Amino acid sequence: MTLIRFNLLIMTIGVCLSAMTPQASLLMKSFHQFGQSPYSDQLKELVQIKLETGAQVDEVLKLIKELLDSLKQDQVDDDVEHSRQMAVFDQNISQLEDDLSKLNTDLANANVLIQTLAELLVILRETIITYEKQLSILNEQEQFIRNARAADIQAYNRRVQSANKVINALNLIIEKLSKAVDEQTTDENRQAILAQIHSECHEQFGPNHPITILIKLTTRFDVSTVQRILEKLVQIRDAATKSLNEDIAAEEVASTNFDNSMTEIETLRKRLSTDLENLNQQFDDKFNQQKIVLAQKEQLLIDIPLTEELLQLTKEQQEQYHQAYISRQTQRLSEIEVVQKAYNLVFDHVDSVKKSEDLTAKLSS
Repeated sequence: MTLIRFNLLIMTIGVCLSAMTPQASLLMKSFHQFGQSPYSDQLKELVQIKLETGAQVDEVLKLIKELLDSLKQDQVDDDVEHSRQMAVFDQNISQLEDDLSKLNTDLANANVLIQTLAELLVILRETIITYEKQLSILNEQEQFIRNARAADIQAYNRRVQSANKVINALNLIIEKLSKAVDEQTTDENRQAILAQIHSECHEQFGPNHPITILIKLTTRFDVSTVQRILEKLVQIRDAATKSLNEDIAAEEVASTNFDNSMTEIETLRKRLSTDLENLNQQFDDKFNQQKIVLAQKEQLLIDIPLTEELLQLTKEQQEQYHQAYISRQTQRLSEIEVVQKAYNLVFDHVDSVKKSEDLTAKLSS
């Protein structure tokens, strides 16, 4: 940029070339102290051309001053832009580092959560299996109790039926035996009654039933013996009736116990079913959560390398930008130093010429 300015300055004053004055020649000798470089050589050429114009030395000084100010302003602007851009880089790097730190933290948390969920799912599955087994056992127990209860009811009904049959038969036998032992009953009628009773017992109970055998004995004994047999039959009837009543009472208790057991089983089944439903829901929720976390982990494993790459690239860009700035700064400061020296030399020359002219004017007057 500065070399272009030099060329423009040369073109501006190139039309005004004339023989260099002795003062100009003296000034140009001072420029020999400049180091050799394209920039300093062009600047020397610029000053030489301007000094050859004589009356335009002040303009040369002004142009060099403008060039010097421009270089300094360029450096100030570059410094400001460098500071701004470096701040942007620092902010972006800091943000990326924070993002990377958060991503790594999220990955670590995801790994912990995945492990925790896996362990919890195992526990939930084992608990679900246990509850399912308990429900199965409970259902088997219920079926066993129901089957046993059905068998008990059938046995009870058979006992009641048998007991009622015996009691009814005994009542009829007792009634007829009572007639048979009545004093007003003739022997002939008594034997007929006893034979009829024996026949009925034989038909109803069978020939080997104790009652049939006992009744058969009544046909062979006298009235007093039959009377004792009658009393024995009454005792048998009363015992059978008592046993039936006890059986009925026991059946009522068994029925109540069965109903209570069914209620307890149903209550327990509802509780186990509700708990099992909740466990299955928890399992599904945790399983879905695990799938989400696994998907998040997969995305994190993609995002982390990308963020690391972007962070490294941003740091490299910052370093490249900074090195370019240092290069520009070094070159520009070198140019400023050269132009500053040129400005000082031309300024001193102009000042010396003015003083000489003033002295000459005073001597002339």
